[in-house]
Amino acid sequence: MTRSARLAYDEPYTDISPSHARSLGSRLFRWFSAPTRLEPEAVRARLLDTTFDRKFAVLFGTISVLLLAVSAIVTTDGWWPYAWIVADLILFVARVLLMRACEAARKRDATGPLGALMGAGAAWSVVFGLGCYGCIASGHMALAVLAALNVAGVAGVVSSRNAATPRYAIFVMLAVSLPYFTGALFSPAPGMSVIGIQMPFYLTGVIIVLLQNHAINARMIRAELDNRDLAIKDALTGLPNRISLQEILRSMCRGLAAPAANGGKPFAVLSMDLDGFKRVNDGFGHAIGDVLLRKVAQRLERAFRRGDMVFRVGGDEFVILLPVASEIEATYLAKRAIEKISVPFDLGVGANVRIGLSVGSAFAPADGGNPEILLHCSDQALYEAKRTGKGRYRAHIRVSI
Repeated sequence: MTRSARLAYDEPYTDISPSHARSLGSRLFRWFSAPTRLEPEAVRARLLDTTFDRKFAVLFGTISVLLLAVSAIVTTDGWWPYAWIVADLILFVARVLLMRACEAARKRDATGPLGALMGAGAAWSVVFGLGCYGCIASGHMALAVLAALNVAGVAGVVSSRNAATPRYAIFVMLAVSLPYFTGALFSPAPGMSVIGIQMPFYLTGVIIVLLQNHAINARMIRAELDNRDLAIKDALTGLPNRISLQEILRSMCRGLAAPAANGGKPFAVLSMDLDGFKRVNDGFGHAIGDVLLRKVAQRLERAFRRGDMVFRVGGDEFVILLPVASEIEATYLAKRAIEKISVPFDLGVGANVRIGLSVGSAFAPADGGNPEILLHCSDQALYEAKRTGKGRYRAHIRVSI
């Protein structure tokens, strides 16, 4: 998320007409789920992944509420414990269903109802806080102590399990603590005002732990993503490498079995090899060869469409994946890449350097439905292009039986 986008979410939003309700909800979700510092979108997404993995905590919280509410029914004549039980059970069912929806969406690489899940959690914290206020307002010391233990327990659990979303976690802790704090501060019972005075100090300490946990989680995710980038990116050109190619190509091949996932259209695999690179590398040195490879990578990225993927798979070899591409489109793009690479390169060696590009292609599903076959077919076509004169494009020839 860019800085300008982040600031836009932090600006006040005053238009709450029905036509803007969805926009308001989206803004609230973005603000409450945002990290404490500006983070890449990938880090934020990984932090949010942990928000629905809390079934045990939700179940434990509901059991604690039911025990506390039943104690309130036994010790008081009020109606509010019954309302508390009904509200808690409704929210428990809603939160579990939303968690399951989020898990199902994650399996489809989609975005689940995280905003609704966080909203249900916020509603639960408000109801919990009001219930605990009823406990201390009842005047029963045992009930007040039980409520205090529950408030402290919820705050402690939130500080660890909700560390991924610190703003939301702080809201939850305030919602469960402030009603009890208010009731204790103004309670006529002896000694309760002392508890009310001490609660802000306890809450401050828990929030500090929360922020520390959040910083640790974000740092670990950043390190994991950095290591992931090192594993799937070519260090010289910054392009995705062979490992990344295999992962994405496997995913695209799986999509062939589900036409809706791939639009029902084929995709193309282009294998490429530079003509004359060894001459430049040997004649001017490896440093100039590296400069040439970086410039080639930049030209290839500009030669293809948005959404096409360029990989460096080793040496002067490149592979291009063209999602939803016909054979005519692939032929046009391959020839355009050959033209762009044939333009002389200024490498700072006193004279422009000329190299060429040979390209072979394979098409899915016509030439195969798994990565190994498709890469083998495109490599064969590349070999044929180089054999017939280099600087050429050849599609894989299918043998009819």
